[in-house]
Amino acid sequence: MAQAKTDAPRKDHVGEYHRQFADAIIRQIEAGTAPWQKPWKPGERFMPENAFSGKGYTGGNALYLALAGQGRGFADNRWATYRQIAQAGGHVRKGEHGEKILYFDTRKLSPKKDDNGRQVLDGDGRPVYERHDKGRAFVRTYTVFNVEQTRGLDLPAREAPVADWQAHKSAEAVIDAANVTIKHAPGNRAYYSKKHDEIVLPERGQFPSAERYYGTALHELSHATGHESRLDRETFHNAVKYPTGGFGSAPYAREELRAEIAAMMTGERIGIGHHPQDGQCGNSAAYVKSWVEALERDPREIHRAAGEADRISRYLISPARERLHAIANEPQAVAAMAPPERPPASRLPAEPTREAPPLSPGR
Repeated sequence: MAQAKTDAPRKDHVGEYHRQFADAIIRQIEAGTAPWQKPWKPGERFMPENAFSGKGYTGGNALYLALAGQGRGFADNRWATYRQIAQAGGHVRKGEHGEKILYFDTRKLSPKKDDNGRQVLDGDGRPVYERHDKGRAFVRTYTVFNVEQTRGLDLPAREAPVADWQAHKSAEAVIDAANVTIKHAPGNRAYYSKKHDEIVLPERGQFPSAERYYGTALHELSHATGHESRLDRETFHNAVKYPTGGFGSAPYAREELRAEIAAMMTGERIGIGHHPQDGQCGNSAAYVKSWVEALERDPREIHRAAGEADRISRYLISPARERLHAIANEPQAVAAMAPPERPPASRLPAEPTREAPPLSPGR
């Protein structure tokens, strides 16, 4: 007997993912423990990567898994799907629950049919599927597990932490390649000027550590990517537009959120860690209030912010890529490390899928 059709709506897995992501971030923002609000040691690996390809997750998925790993107490930053784990000879421990992340594609998987319209089977009698281009992007969720939730996996040893000198040289390489003027002046102000297309920082000696200096520089460089000659980001332009933008406004807070996450991502990727300063944008009450209000209005805002931050980070790293590879393979670096299963360059994100606009001095 055929089942009667039901008018019950289909479960919105993507919407549920965004709501859970936003709720989790709101709780951490209010507690001051969101990933960009807390310090990360130089060389500490906290941005998630696939356990088998070594590729880092991107955008909102990267931030969500970093958040989940931190919240669940995982020391390992490697994740994989159930199928990947099984194909590698491992298994997920009984009772373990994975984390849902988003997958974007323009292709749809459908059963392969023969000329007579019958389902095509493989040699083991299993259905064969093929992908078809739908012509428009669609999104779905899938589940990944942290390797600490598994048994039976023979994974390579994790890379040794980056030495301080190596992280500092990497930070200098990114700063030099950004082609943005940096001026130093006594005082306690650090900012990017759109009008002059330059960054102003306190003197290096005023910072308690080299990592604090580089972290602040990366934050301001993240703002500088909004300039018309670089990524020409709408969020940045809205943040400085009079009279709706400016310090303390909601557009300004959204831009600060992107710059903080981008600085955190870049710092992790080049090994200097992340060092938010108390009382600054990472933990100030004004920004916390603005971020929470924005996420309560639109749960998708954190995913957009993380996606834009990831784009900023990759843009900053891209022109310095060759120099970063050279630093990672300098004799002192190689001697200081146990022989890795993967080359140290795997820390860097993949090349952008589209060529970034050339870096040039602003107008």
